[in-house]
Amino acid sequence: MDNLEAMIAGEQVDVILRAVLDRTGLLESLRSSKDPQDEARVENLEELVSVAREFQRNNPEGRLPDFLNEVALVAAADELDDESGTVSLMTLHTAKGLEYEAVFLTGIEEGLLPHRMSFITPGGMAEERRLFYVGITRARKKLHISLAMTRTTFGESESATPSRYLQEIPADLIDWRESGSGRAVPSGRFRESIADSQGYGGTPSAKEKKVWSGAISSVRNNGDLQLAVGDMIEHADFGKGKVVATAGEGARQTAEIHFGSVGIKRLLVKVAPIQKV
Repeated sequence: MDNLEAMIAGEQVDVILRAVLDRTGLLESLRSSKDPQDEARVENLEELVSVAREFQRNNPEGRLPDFLNEVALVAAADELDDESGTVSLMTLHTAKGLEYEAVFLTGIEEGLLPHRMSFITPGGMAEERRLFYVGITRARKKLHISLAMTRTTFGESESATPSRYLQEIPADLIDWRESGSGRAVPSGRFRESIADSQGYGGTPSAKEKKVWSGAISSVRNNGDLQLAVGDMIEHADFGKGKVVATAGEGARQTAEIHFGSVGIKRLLVKVAPIQKV
């Protein structure tokens, strides 16, 4: 540990964090764990190192104290300015005790709220239901709830299921509207809303649906492309790079790629704009 203290003054932040993880064996321990939550913890730690690397690239002279000051965990609610006229983005936990004229809750789907990890955690479902209650009671006048019909995760698209909690809201309190549905059907025709097909809420609004011209209609798919350490690739934005580390396999494989002066980037291989050279 004395060596780690000596690194604080002059070593780059990401190098220090990687040294801590390597010398403590924390990552190795989490990766060998059978607890499904530890997989998420590994991803969080890897993301922390990536954030530190990005910080170092943007602040070449920055050191560990500077990085800690930038990412210090402060209560987001303390920074909110209700008079600024801007949108405040926060978690359900942060929103406790606050109220707004209009509130938007997004991703109200099975696996997100309630979160998939709550299915196997004692008391998890009850806690998720309390969080949903916190969210809907933050609105003084208008509450907007949104969910996706399909969601793409790690390059794989799956049908999304509306959260079970939506069935507990009285139907006469909800006016369901399905936006963007016109992209997949002929002009002037729209798919039925989940309010009709799955029994959530009241009568859908007859308001004309707006199709955004810049909407994303497809996701890049690199097929069965897999990378190994040492492979050379070319990125649409970063140019040529060399694979220095990989994790996972199949559609979930990620790769850390060194792009020279740009630095190291961590990419999801299946959907990244890359090709092997």
